[in-house]
Amino acid sequence: MHSNRSFTQCYIDESIHNKAGFVVTAFVFASGRFDRVVAKILSNSGLTPKQDEFKSSIRMDSNPKMRAVRDGLLTLAGSGSRVAVYIGPFDSFGFERDNLGKHSLQALQSILLRNSIKPSRLSVYFDRDIFPSEREAIRLHNMFHYLRPCRIYPCEDSHDRLGIQVADAVAHSVAQILKEQITGKEKMVDIGGPGTGYPKKTMAPLGWELLMTFRSGLLTRPIAYESEQYDAAADPVILDPVNDDPANYLQNPVLLGWGVQVAPEADEPLRQGVEKSFGKIWLGCIH
Repeated sequence: MHSNRSFTQCYIDESIHNKAGFVVTAFVFASGRFDRVVAKILSNSGLTPKQDEFKSSIRMDSNPKMRAVRDGLLTLAGSGSRVAVYIGPFDSFGFERDNLGKHSLQALQSILLRNSIKPSRLSVYFDRDIFPSEREAIRLHNMFHYLRPCRIYPCEDSHDRLGIQVADAVAHSVAQILKEQITGKEKMVDIGGPGTGYPKKTMAPLGWELLMTFRSGLLTRPIAYESEQYDAAADPVILDPVNDDPANYLQNPVLLGWGVQVAPEADEPLRQGVEKSFGKIWLGCIH
């Protein structure tokens, strides 16, 4: 079990869905020169970093460049970072835009604790629309004692802080997955062709395709082996060397409570939608 993860950066963005009544906030944990990798994805898709950016609100079906960027960013989320998401109601009961910052900090604290991520190593970059002001962000940050060692940057421009664009792609993708589950209306897309493992004209729900792209990056419940030291706050699965097969836990890990956080105030339809979409995930081969 990794009890001391070496992440140095966390990028945060949200996806608000007023009609559906929920908000998804994505937390992308990385290290090294993550922004440079994002810049290369933008360049390879025909966009100019610092001038152009990925925006999840743009229609993808008529914009092949933006689809290519989305796919590249989600692939990076799955292979070059670790990801957590927070899902809560978006209504008049305290879950309005002015409160997104506080709820994001609350979720960040829970995610760090449950995944044994050290706050002292982290620089946290929030998209500029999450807090109403930098002054308010500093005030709220001081309320969360556990998060005080983090260095927070509360009003970042995603043109310049490129990792936020990965969080944007993840947040919007999770919202698409959740909406398909709640409404029962799936947008079908062609996932077949060369290099995909599927024949041409193989159709699948868009939400499923998106999830399969970044699923490996989602934080999951850790496991601890016999006699291994572990962080009890992370609540790992303790493996019995006689009766437990580690492969079962590694291929079918638990997301809820670790990589997927749900607001206690969420109503039953939203909670059930999250549980059906993300209760467990398969990390084995899908072809």
